[in-house]
Amino acid sequence: MKLAMAPGITTFKDGVLIELALTGQAECFSVLVDRHKTAVRRRIRSMLRNTADADDLVQESFLKAWRHLASFRAEASFRTWINQIATNEVMQLYRRQRCSPICPASADLDTLASRWDSPHRSLEQAEARQAVQNAVAKLPEKYREILILRDLKQLSAQETAEWLKISVPLVKTRLFRARLLLLSAVQKQRRQASQYGGYSKAA
Repeated sequence: MKLAMAPGITTFKDGVLIELALTGQAECFSVLVDRHKTAVRRRIRSMLRNTADADDLVQESFLKAWRHLASFRAEASFRTWINQIATNEVMQLYRRQRCSPICPASADLDTLASRWDSPHRSLEQAEARQAVQNAVAKLPEKYREILILRDLKQLSAQETAEWLKISVPLVKTRLFRARLLLLSAVQKQRRQASQYGGYSKAA
């Protein structure tokens, strides 16, 4: 599950990277992130009153793009598409702040599974939780521990940095990579489950 870059991959055009990413090659999506994150951050910061939220929204925008990459249509450029996602994320933040109080999330695997678009029916939810558990267990240790501290234990970026004795920017970068790997692994498990008739069907 390493995000090591193949030689020359950074020279690929966006369309090629997208096609490869759709086959499950997360490192290709990482190239897209590196290529467009400055423009996305600029768009987000231009819309925010509190720019401290910018980095989190940049990550959320790219994670949403990864989850919905199959819906990308080449009529528009990837940058236009990701900037629109980023704009929507900012607007959703404003709606949440205006319309509802912040409710603390429960620190369990049910919550983590729901982040990755888990299905709504109870059996499928159980399968989704199992898929997340399996995927988390297979992550490299540095990514597994950052997910546990940030998404399960709900520690802040500062608290996580102090716990791991690393910088806050590294916490944010590592968390994004961890979530990307987790999404990729869960999506791969779902494709395999679909190919073989689902987890719940007998072989």
